[in-house]
Amino acid sequence: MTMINVALSEHAAEKLHRAAARRGTSISELLDQVVERYVADLAVWSDWNEGDQEDAELGEIEQEQRAYEARHSQLLEAYPGQYIAMLNGCVVDHDADRVALGRRIRTRYGNRSVLITPVRQEARQTIVIRRPRLIEEAA
Repeated sequence: MTMINVALSEHAAEKLHRAAARRGTSISELLDQVVERYVADLAVWSDWNEGDQEDAELGEIEQEQRAYEARHSQLLEAYPGQYIAMLNGCVVDHDADRVALGRRIRTRYGNRSVLITPVRQEARQTIVIRRPRLIEEAA
């Protein structure tokens, strides 16, 4: 993780503290999420990053992910336990078999960025990655 210093107005800093507290997260984690989403939106909606196709595709997938999260309760009711494919905020196909769904989507849409995700009880899946840390003893 890289550390940088950023000057914020007192008002912005207070809002940031409150938002992090409401979400039960650290300010660093909240800022990381905000910056990732903001930059992804820029990659999709702005021409400043025209040449970087990979960032644009990632931005499209993140936009589809946000649409999925916004419609999660509807999708859970309609497609519980299935995989769905979303394009432009709409479900374009679904199947219990992810591989079969992926093949149909690839045939239909080629290399376009289409979100394929399982519809589970929680809109966001939490993945915990454990890694060893060296604990240095004070001399």
